Amino acid sequence: MKHLIISELERLWKMRMMKILLLLLVGISFFSAYFLTWFDLGLYTADSETPLNAVNFPWFLLREVSFFVTLVIMPLFCVVVLNSPIKAKTYNLVLYRPFHRLEFLLSKWGTLLLIAVFITVFIWLIGVMLGFFFYQVPEYVTFYGDLTRYSILNGYIYSAKLYFLFWAVIAAGIAIASVMSIMAPNPIIAYFLLMIAYVVPIYFSNELTFLLMPTQSIFISLSETNMPLLYMALPLIVLFGGGISSLLWVKQDFK
Repeated sequence: MKHLIISELERLWKMRMMKILLLLLVGISFFSAYFLTWFDLGLYTADSETPLNAVNFPWFLLREVSFFVTLVIMPLFCVVVLNSPIKAKTYNLVLYRPFHRLEFLLSKWGTLLLIAVFITVFIWLIGVMLGFFFYQVPEYVTFYGDLTRYSILNGYIYSAKLYFLFWAVIAAGIAIASVMSIMAPNPIIAYFLLMIAYVVPIYFSNELTFLLMPTQSIFISLSETNMPLLYMALPLIVLFGGGISSLLWVKQDFK
């Protein structure tokens, strides 16, 4: 499994498009950080804002960059990893290697989850460093929907929750992308099917916008006292998406 993941990462690194996407991520992250300093305000939602400081700066940097990550970078990575080799009819050569078919799928998931970890940690590091560069450490922090004054330690714990849930949203997106990528006849259709899968749930409930507006949904979920829908939806999406894509993968004709 380890060797399969390393092989997949090496294949991706050789692709010019992947390097361009990573460079865009770096550029957009720094530009978004600079853009936030123009107004010195962070938006939880369209109707709620708060002054920026060194502790909460990573929260709102993630909010600015999250759209590019969830709608461009990760979907393209998923399509390239899961759809392109299959539909190009080159994957059947790999099946001669002494691995179970599902191991190849698991290695692809592992690769995508590692990429998600790298992207999430990168944005957090940029947010922390630039937060200290642009702003002072406050005496206390407040959270969305809560005017209670919390300690700086609680602020960093909040950051950890926010970034972990963002990674979990990406994992749910990977599960959906797996199904679409295996079913779709080519990468372009796979990408558009994934975007449709992100948009359709909005027509059923405003609480299902976490795939399109992840950080806003996470801010709201972290402020709720009862069990938020987000906490139940993400594991279910991962389980059902993973199960369906596993069945499709096993039955897939790679020849």
